[in-house]
Amino acid sequence: MTDNCSSYANIFNLGQNQNPVNNPLTYCLSSELDNGFMHGSGANETSGEYSKNCQTYMAHRCANNWDKYCELASNNNNRTYPNNLGRTKYGLTAGEILIVNTAREKYIVETSGDCARKYEPFDPQVPSSPMVSYWIGNGIHHYSVNAQHIDQDIVMNKILQKPSIAEELLINIYNTMKRYGTLSGLKGTKLGNFYAQNHQYFK
Repeated sequence: MTDNCSSYANIFNLGQNQNPVNNPLTYCLSSELDNGFMHGSGANETSGEYSKNCQTYMAHRCANNWDKYCELASNNNNRTYPNNLGRTKYGLTAGEILIVNTAREKYIVETSGDCARKYEPFDPQVPSSPMVSYWIGNGIHHYSVNAQHIDQDIVMNKILQKPSIAEELLINIYNTMKRYGTLSGLKGTKLGNFYAQNHQYFK
């Protein structure tokens, strides 16, 4: 099932009111071995800790509410697995991939070109499993932030601690806000100071 990009909406409360063992967190914060014991051997292929479904679920969850589970996952230093949701800088840890994917969900304001949301069950083997969604197509995504609250934004603060993990996103935010005429609202914020200190890259 797909939605075109013009009808994009955040997904809230994924995994609520689920049997505890079927809660997506039990797939996404555990090892493949533990997943096999809890959910059966097939779960490792579709919803293991580093699977596309888990990366999708955690990005949505953490974009809506950065909680202790997001914090735990963001400290995962494993560099073995790729980002299944789109291009990121090579060699990021699983935790850094989560931060970037979360930011892309949280800050998206507009899309253009050929893009759509594809929806599918988190675990197709569980009838009550929540739906997750991800982008398909070759459209362009545009990102922006709320200047009034950005200094308290945990996700952006994590990016600014290591901007190299999300260079393209930071450039995109700058260009989008400049185009919208809202860039001046960042003056005096941590993100605004970052742009000012690295002005040679943001013109």
